[in-house]
Amino acid sequence: MSVVFNVLVVDAGNTSIKFTALAGDQVLWVQRGDTCPAEPNFIPEVIYFASVRSKELSALLHADIQAVFPHSQWLTLSSQAQVCGVRNAYLEPERLGIDRWLGVVAAHHLIKGDVVVVDAGTAIKVDVVNQDGLHLGGYIAPGLTMMEEALLSKTARIRYDAHEVVAGHGLPNSTARAVAEGCHEMALGFLERLYQRYPTFKWVVTGGDAKTLLDLLGVALVYQPNLVALGAKLVGDERLKGSLKGSLKGSLRGNE
Repeated sequence: MSVVFNVLVVDAGNTSIKFTALAGDQVLWVQRGDTCPAEPNFIPEVIYFASVRSKELSALLHADIQAVFPHSQWLTLSSQAQVCGVRNAYLEPERLGIDRWLGVVAAHHLIKGDVVVVDAGTAIKVDVVNQDGLHLGGYIAPGLTMMEEALLSKTARIRYDAHEVVAGHGLPNSTARAVAEGCHEMALGFLERLYQRYPTFKWVVTGGDAKTLLDLLGVALVYQPNLVALGAKLVGDERLKGSLKGSLKGSLRGNE
């Protein structure tokens, strides 16, 4: 059961910010942008903030959001050794990206079995968690756009316009297809190797490119576009429950 009713989850990635509004456990709306949306019919009781940005950029974003919702409680989420029945594989748990950690927590609660979690956006992030909630570790690889941009930035004569990237059959017969399809093949090869290692695991995917890539491989999957936000809700609610219990114990001791 939810600790609070209205929650705003802020997922601040390296290239975009995702705002997810929840009423209880129901997603009301999702928006992306550089500024916090001010919805007149939605005032969050608490804001769960998950950022992989620098401390300076996170602080600026924090100030902007608090200006929109000055009376909302604020909770910054960070990766931990254990939370919500999931144990972190990292020797330094706080160094696991908070987006990966929240995805792992959400996937474990969604499937309740052995899970491979794929988040394919700017980067392709893969994490593995077993049915006992033990995070086994994972990988980070460049996303499709990042691979293309890296190739173009390091070569002088590989150039093409956006309109040249069109679907074709057989081996690529243009520079645009050679780059776009070459990057796809690299990503598919990476994911296919992981599928061969964990063929009995359920696959939970999120991110703009994840479903497309996994569909091409024919992998049975659960697609959850709000995976990070759902993980934030689980972790944030557990932390608030702990705070409420601590406050209650303190008040009881004060009355003795």
